[in-house]
Amino acid sequence: MKDPNLLAWSMRELALQDSEPPQREPVPEPLVVIRQVYSPTEEQKKLYFNAGRWAGGARDWVARKAFEELNRRDNESDI
Repeated sequence: MKDPNLLAWSMRELALQDSEPPQREPVPEPLVVIRQVYSPTEEQKKLYFNAGRWAGGARDWVARKAFEELNRRDNESDI
């Protein structure tokens, strides 16, 4: 029986001689599509911000009124 190290070395050498490095196909650049679907107004941004403050635990008049207004608009759109 042959020495395992010698056998491994000879197999490695044989594999390196027989094989060429594989030619890789170039990967195409990914297509990126950016569309702006919705752009809220400044009033809507303020409303969302303050209603989010109320939902997060802030208990002041502005946050409460914004939360109520947002719920009112949401309920109207469901009808």
